[in-house]
Amino acid sequence: MSDASSDVLAQADQPFRFLKQFNSVEFADHASCRDRLRRSDARWFPGEYLSSVFARELCERGAMRFKEVLESFEFYACVRNRIRSESVADLCCGHGLVGILFAMLERDIDQVVLLDKVRPKSFDFVLAAAQAVAPWTAEKITYVQAPLKRTLDHVEPGTAILGVHACGERTDQCIEHAIALNSTVALLPCCRRHRLHPSPDCLKSVLGADVAIDVDRTYRLHAAGYHVRWDQIPSSITEMNRVLIGKPLPAAGNQANAVLA
Repeated sequence: MSDASSDVLAQADQPFRFLKQFNSVEFADHASCRDRLRRSDARWFPGEYLSSVFARELCERGAMRFKEVLESFEFYACVRNRIRSESVADLCCGHGLVGILFAMLERDIDQVVLLDKVRPKSFDFVLAAAQAVAPWTAEKITYVQAPLKRTLDHVEPGTAILGVHACGERTDQCIEHAIALNSTVALLPCCRRHRLHPSPDCLKSVLGADVAIDVDRTYRLHAAGYHVRWDQIPSSITEMNRVLIGKPLPAAGNQANAVLA
């Protein structure tokens, strides 16, 4: 096993990429806060960058939990340079913040599909905050209320697939949809169903069930002709912080090995 792979499997902590203020001691204790945003939380997002102004608007509206803001921003920062598509689909999206960040901050992306079985009220608050600072955002976004199994009815081939804490087997369904669409996929898995997942029991025993399940997912993508990368967001946000990023290779390159780096 390479040093890079060992580091990932050991889950060495990753500093904040986007919200770098949380790398300081002053901010560190607040990173795992699970309370709903309050107006006073705007102080944690200083500066006049569009992302900071947007975060302050989220605070003004009490749109969601503090933890979800940190998680969404850092996932976006982790995967944004791996997404090379004019459209993305944020599956099991809930409040839709990750997809909204792509619509707001990525000029090359002109369509964002947000898909979930139920559209929560929090989405309206998040979109209103985005519109207040980036009026071009809403025109890129379509919110589809549909079960995950109906994804292919609403998403075009080549659309990059995002899945942030798509619980349990829903992450595996995101992978299936990405393969069917020949699309890049970026995932932040959670709530892995240890006993029910078909990954080998011997790997679950030796590596731990969470790692074994993600190894199994990696091989599934590799078998479908994907280059796979493992990354992570800061563990101070969530212990379920591993990010899986898969990109379909050109047909001639399908023999390349998946990498964990």
